[in-house]
Amino acid sequence: MSRPGTIHDGTGTIVEVPGVGILDAYGETVPADATEGYAIGCTFRHTDGGDGDALYVNEGTLASCDFNLITVAAA
Repeated sequence: MSRPGTIHDGTGTIVEVPGVGILDAYGETVPADATEGYAIGCTFRHTDGGDGDALYVNEGTLASCDFNLITVAAA
């Protein structure tokens, strides 16, 4: 079953699905822990980030986010 989604609304939200939450977002500041509205697994692009500090994933809940840096193991 598909649901309509909002695509990039200019507020830092790229994709939001009603009843699920924000699935993809961006901004200069990573959302503070316990912020509401971000879906589990939401990706966040830190536009003010640097080398190794640019992509995060929500490992918290819709009611209380917990964004953690995605790291890539060296080969």
